[in-house]
Amino acid sequence: MSKFGVTPKVKEKVLSEIKKIDQNDLRILYLLRNLGPLRFTNIIEYSGLSRSTVSKYIKFHLSKNNVEKKIFRNPSKAIQEQRYFITDLGTEKLGKDYINYDESIYFSEINDLISNLSELKSFYKEISVADSIITDITRIIINMDENYFLIEQNRDLYLTLFYIYNNSVLTRDFKFEITEFCKHYNVKKLRIDFYVDRLLSSDLGLYMFSRGEDKFFFHREDVLGVSSIRLIKDNLINEIINLSIAKEKMISDLDLDKLAEDITEKLLKMELIWDKNESKGISGIKEPFEMLVEKMIIKYALEMGIPKTSLMDIALQSKKLLKAEGGKNSLYNIINNSERYEDLNLVSISESEETELFQSLKLLRGFCTKCGKTVLKIDLSNICVRCGLNFQGFELLEDIEAASELSVAYKLASLEEEKEIECPNPNCNYHIKLNWDVCPHCLTPIIKP
Repeated sequence: MSKFGVTPKVKEKVLSEIKKIDQNDLRILYLLRNLGPLRFTNIIEYSGLSRSTVSKYIKFHLSKNNVEKKIFRNPSKAIQEQRYFITDLGTEKLGKDYINYDESIYFSEINDLISNLSELKSFYKEISVADSIITDITRIIINMDENYFLIEQNRDLYLTLFYIYNNSVLTRDFKFEITEFCKHYNVKKLRIDFYVDRLLSSDLGLYMFSRGEDKFFFHREDVLGVSSIRLIKDNLINEIINLSIAKEKMISDLDLDKLAEDITEKLLKMELIWDKNESKGISGIKEPFEMLVEKMIIKYALEMGIPKTSLMDIALQSKKLLKAEGGKNSLYNIINNSERYEDLNLVSISESEETELFQSLKLLRGFCTKCGKTVLKIDLSNICVRCGLNFQGFELLEDIEAASELSVAYKLASLEEEKEIECPNPNCNYHIKLNWDVCPHCLTPIIKP
């Protein structure tokens, strides 16, 4: 998938080359590879194929995971719409099946983009930034898209990119605290904050999280971003499969804290992030990064089609997000399709968002007063499906934080009940769970503590 705005010259060449491709399915992949995400009508127009033919091959490519349909956002035109994107599998198929495919069209976009960065490179040379760092920052910009160039190109922006690089998770040896950075390069903190906000709010793939006053950055296309997203998707799918196999479990029983811990632990072993080491005087980033991972899990679960009410139940049971300022509130905003980077990253959330949340879930009736589970207006049985409480004639909770505390407490109690112990019958060595009524081996009744 092309990440860059296509120049008229390149577009003209692509539309000329498309006429030489006899295989209709490859025409579609060729267009998406070189012109980027396209509307269905654009594919018809550019491919020269009929509507029914394009529809046929789009369905074929979707079934083979060569193409995916998702939201395309263009901040310059303030639009959000469904477009078709080529996947890595689609790119591989194009390169394998179309013998005349020339990647030079795609890479000419990179060359065009690099040429637009000459002013940035000259500025970095003036302030004695190493060539290797200039290369790394150029790569970061390449991993963004054409929306980067909608931001005014000037000294303050270039310094902000350098500040982000120095505070990247992947460049831990270059940590440069904001006050000292501004003093050293004679730039106002207000200007750095302004351009950090512009870069994050322009949907360029940057992530930021906080540890006290320290800020850390990474990009969805760098090794940390790619690894995190892959682990989140894989582990989320595994959890969904496991919960579907365990008949007594529901998707709302997914343990968000444990899932985030497992993912973060794998990233620790890969040495992409680090934990604190008091003996060496090292301050870790594991805890705030786990909170960000929880938000990313919810976002990808939402994209996978998990119901919002189930995601609400999952979020309510998180102990970690109780520690984060605005943590739970921002998670709820993500569930309600928020794209604000303030929600997607660990920064303060305005109180006004919280008051709107409960009203935005129009299907929500309230929360169970025993376990904190969401209760929908269409739940006519008046029986909580999680804990079995009959709440007919009782007022349901409407306070989200109170419901969250109940959910966390109920989850901990449930985990305690699921611990295995030896059967109380001294003549039976069978392992049982505290929430069982009898031992299935010797039928001894289990007395609840």
